[in-house]
Amino acid sequence: MSTNQQEIPALKANGNLRQPLSPDGIPASILVVDDSPAKQKAVVSIVSRMGLDVTTASSGREALRLLLKQDFAVILLDVKMPVMDGFETATLIHGRPRSAHTPIIFITAEADSDSERFLAYTMGAVDYIFSPIVPEVLCAKLRVFVDLFYMQRKLILQADELRQSKQLLRQLASHQEMIKEEERKRIAREIHDELGQNLLALRIDASMLHARTARMHPKLNEKAAHALNHIDTTIKSVRSIINNLRPPVLDLGLQAAIEWQIQEFRRRSGISCELTVVTEEFDKDLGEKCATALFRILQESLTNVIRHAKASQVDVVLSKESGWLGMKISDNGIGLRQDQTKRGQTFGLQGIDERIQMLGGELKIESVPGQGTSLTISMPVN
Repeated sequence: MSTNQQEIPALKANGNLRQPLSPDGIPASILVVDDSPAKQKAVVSIVSRMGLDVTTASSGREALRLLLKQDFAVILLDVKMPVMDGFETATLIHGRPRSAHTPIIFITAEADSDSERFLAYTMGAVDYIFSPIVPEVLCAKLRVFVDLFYMQRKLILQADELRQSKQLLRQLASHQEMIKEEERKRIAREIHDELGQNLLALRIDASMLHARTARMHPKLNEKAAHALNHIDTTIKSVRSIINNLRPPVLDLGLQAAIEWQIQEFRRRSGISCELTVVTEEFDKDLGEKCATALFRILQESLTNVIRHAKASQVDVVLSKESGWLGMKISDNGIGLRQDQTKRGQTFGLQGIDERIQMLGGELKIESVPGQGTSLTISMPVN
């Protein structure tokens, strides 16, 4: 083997052509455009040895028709062709958005002038080789662009895999959240049916004891009153636990549950909170999964306001338009810094964002330090 052959990257040490490796096993397609059957056959013979798929065209017009049907990794284009020469063909190829960045290698005779070579590069050519063609040189040049094509295809495949992985994770997270909600409902139901009923029966007995000992046993009556107070406090705590697990009012619809939650927020925090419903029948035909998610988002948002915002006013706006539900929660608190809104990890925003992404929704955060924060949630109706 000659030294020159060993230095050519398209060749292995034994002189055989080193084939580019496709990331998905599908060979790249090369388009050979030449009106000479002999030259066309020679080029096809060289390119085929690289394990590439080769398509031929005998004219510029035929090449353009083929480009409407498929994409090519590289186009080998003869300069001298009748009716439409290589320069005109290249201009039309790169004038189409889909093939605007397809590499074109011009093939022409050695006698061509430097001006024509310059014209070829201005037409978007990536290379310019002369005939008779040296197979090793053509293969080396082709390999560069085929490797770039495979690299781009690999990035596209990886991006698709990443999107599929993210979609799968969202589905798993959504399923996990659904299981959590079902478990909350079960626990709330058991607490209500078992513990709630037992506490109610106990309260009735304590109330009767308190009434009967009012005159005859003052000390026992006092203890009965204390027991009655403890039972009432426990019943309130149990009701609070049930409402946090799964508010029964949610079965009446999302809007009713939101109205109840806002009343509870006012009572617990003393912060003014106003609800505006822009669209009538906001929650009509709304799936339970979406309704529960929006309710939990509101709960988390109002809890964050109490803990962190130092606000005196909160406004909640509900809307529905073109198959999308909207919920905007605004406060007049201390606001967030710009870096905090970008990270989406402050004040529980990460958990809110995860809930929204599970259902294919969007979260927009607007905040100015000292002027409050606004969360806009958009959720597709499912």
